[in-house]
Amino acid sequence: MCVLKTNLGYFQPVASNMGLKELKWQQMPFSEKQLLHKSNKNVSRETLNQIELYLLGSLQKFSIPLDFSNWSPKMVQWFTTISKVEYGKTISYKELAYEWGNVRASRAAGDACKRNPIPIIIPCHRILNINGKIGCYSGGNRNTPNSRKNINRKRWLIELEKTIN
Repeated sequence: MCVLKTNLGYFQPVASNMGLKELKWQQMPFSEKQLLHKSNKNVSRETLNQIELYLLGSLQKFSIPLDFSNWSPKMVQWFTTISKVEYGKTISYKELAYEWGNVRASRAAGDACKRNPIPIIIPCHRILNINGKIGCYSGGNRNTPNSRKNINRKRWLIELEKTIN
């Protein structure tokens, strides 16, 4: 299985026959025990290639098949709604809830971002607090969404899209 080392950490895609199921993202190299040896390596290589291009500012839209077969229809709707936020744009959790179909579901919007199995490709980094500030971010370390390092990763992704857009 391929792993991509970047300035934001290490990425390991998890694919099925249908597409990308998960994008594992952590700050330390994956141990041999953590590495997954899947037969569907083509999707993973293309995923890594597109992530690399995105981080270089050369790709604005991912074209990777995704597999949400393990998720409820409600969560799939959340992930689809998050994916509609355009490159270089940010919206609030309240606006995301509105786009999802219930303006009062801001907390559920935050939970959907937190549960996002495919960070960057499903761009939850584009979702901010109502005041435009970054609240939490699980990208790179799901255990510490309030840490300064996680917040800085989210800020870096937003700035990348602003400068290229």
